[in-house]
Amino acid sequence: MSNPLHRRYYFGISVLILALTLFFTVRCDINSSDRNISDWKTATPQSQGLDNLILLNLDSKIRAGDYGEVHSLLVIRNGFLVFERYYRGYDVNRKHIIYSVTKSFTSALVGIALEQGHIDNLGHNVLSFFPEYDEYDNLTPDKEAIVLEDVLTMRMGTFWDEFTYPFDDTRNSIYQIIHSPDWVKYVLDLPMVEPPGTRFRYNTGGTMVLSGILRNSVGKQAQEFADEFLMRPLGIDNYAWETGAQGLTNTGWGLWLRPRDMARFGQMYLDGGRWNKKRVVPSDWVETSTSNHARVNGTFSYGYQWWMMPMENITGHIPAPDDIKICWGYGDQFIFVIPYLNMVVVSTAGNYAGENNESAIEFVPKDIIAAVVR
Repeated sequence: MSNPLHRRYYFGISVLILALTLFFTVRCDINSSDRNISDWKTATPQSQGLDNLILLNLDSKIRAGDYGEVHSLLVIRNGFLVFERYYRGYDVNRKHIIYSVTKSFTSALVGIALEQGHIDNLGHNVLSFFPEYDEYDNLTPDKEAIVLEDVLTMRMGTFWDEFTYPFDDTRNSIYQIIHSPDWVKYVLDLPMVEPPGTRFRYNTGGTMVLSGILRNSVGKQAQEFADEFLMRPLGIDNYAWETGAQGLTNTGWGLWLRPRDMARFGQMYLDGGRWNKKRVVPSDWVETSTSNHARVNGTFSYGYQWWMMPMENITGHIPAPDDIKICWGYGDQFIFVIPYLNMVVVSTAGNYAGENNESAIEFVPKDIIAAVVR
């Protein structure tokens, strides 16, 4: 199963790595390779209603390269880590760049900021978050009408193109924002192509605007806010978060995490915003942000920086657009949250191009969901 609208645009991966090296600094990098890795309750797949033979068959296919360069696969059911594999030199303590999975963490920060009163509501006018800017290029009534919810659902209405050209092409919007001295201002200066709230248009630049909104609303960079109110409550102390121009937290693709810590985030959402019975993200935000707000195509829909897809071919279940909640990053980085099955699946990979791109979108329904004994 492949989604052409979400097929990643990062054709020049070597150029991307060079660009990140030149233009980003690491905001947080806490190394604790000797930490106790027994941070999940474990159980056998069979004890949690999963067919171990199906999972082992998937493991064999991954090792054989059938799904490209997969680096990790974790399956959590009923709160137990039941399947954990690392491939091609990766291990339990090695952090992985998660690219646009970062966007879903950013969404969680917006929800926390709302609950704390730093942001009043999702109808807040976006330009009013930035009193430091006296004027904008291409200012129109449509641009003045953009509200926070439009940014969260990627319906800003501004021009943005990160698919057509390789990263090293000056026409690519990612290339342009990387080389901009002010990432937020760059995005807000872009021309409008349609009224806000009209149509889904994948826009990493909009997520950078969320970084600026968080910075101006809470009085600190998004990474600092996350460290206090998201990472520490989740027990995540081994991560890195890149920054861009002016020290702006790269909320679009800059987060590095261990797969087990990606799973913590997914389990917290599965549990309605709680981790170890303590509230981390507001429950109403968890529900709203992972619900269908923008239809992308016949398979995928979009919430507040979350993807969704239906769960099909399950006896007794009527598929809904938001059955499977997905944090989705370039190169096959995924967190799948599946409430109907009380399951979280994490996959990391290096599938940056070719037929194996987005392979977990195929093997999670085909192999992992199929492994559930009903």
